[in-house]
This record gives sequence, structure tokens and C-alpha cells, in this order.
Amino acid sequence: DARQALMFFYGYLENGVVLGATQAETLYVASILAHYAQTSRSDTTCMPLAGNLYEVLDNFVLPGLTAEGASGLQDPEILEVAGSQMLLLVGFFRDQMRKRHNLEWYDEIGSGFFGRASDRLRHGKKANLLRQVAQHFPMWAVSCSNMSRTLREERYLLKLN
Repeated sequence: DARQALMFFYGYLENGVVLGATQAETLYVASILAHYAQTSRSDTTCMPLAGNLYEVLDNFVLPGLTAEGASGLQDPEILEVAGSQMLLLVGFFRDQMRKRHNLEWYDEIGSGFFGRASDRLRHGKKANLLRQVAQHFPMWAVSCSNMSRTLREERYLLKLN
């Protein structure tokens, strides 16, 4: 269920987090991974997950370059979704993306999405949390990548009870 998925990802992230990150950040990043682990790309009840980094650019960056699209990129919820999708793709799938993309550039874009969402919210716990995730985005991307690598490697280990 959703709680089990959250605790699964939280447990892995908690072990690999660098000093300076808060428990709230760790839970938030785990919730992003848990959400997308349980959401189909064809789900119509929420904004669908981009299949790759080019789709994130098409869905969230390029529309903001037009006069009509700029207003949509002011919405903190849309900016948060964009940051979440960027974190999943550039973090959890970092090893797969490394050969095709400049990941540091995408880290900056993801950080910018969370930072702008925080700016739009201005005050409160959520704004502070998004600001922290923005500041630590590269660390979170690497943490998600390390977790992904660990999960891929652990599938070959025999678990004895």
C-alpha cells in the first residue's frame, strides 16, 4: 500500500542521506518516489509522469517560453510536479540518463522548479520544505541514484531467514 511504499523508499534514503538534510526532506523525497512507483503513466486522475527528460522540457520548460504558457509556470503545484518528475528521472534513473544528458544541467532545472514553487508559496512549512529540496537537489538526485543502484544490485543477493 501507499504507506509501505513510502517506508520502503524512506528506509533506503535515510541510510544514504548527507548531513544537512532534514527528516522532512527525506520523507518528502521518499513520498515522490512512492507516488510514482504506484502511479501509472496512463493515469488520468493526475498529471502524467513524463517518460524521459525531453518530455519534462516539452511539458514544463518550453511552454514557459511563450507568452501564453508563462502564466502556467507560476502555479506552485505545477512547478512542484515538474521538480518531482525531474528528481525521479534525473535521480532514480541517473545511471541510464548519464550517457545521453548533461545531468548537472538538469539538476539545475529541477532545483529551479522547486525553488520557484517555494517562492510562489512564500511562507509556511511547505515553502520552507521546497526551498530545502531546491538547495539540496543535486544531493537528492545522487541519493536516489545510489538507492536505485543498490536495489538493482540487491536483487542478486540471496536473503536467508
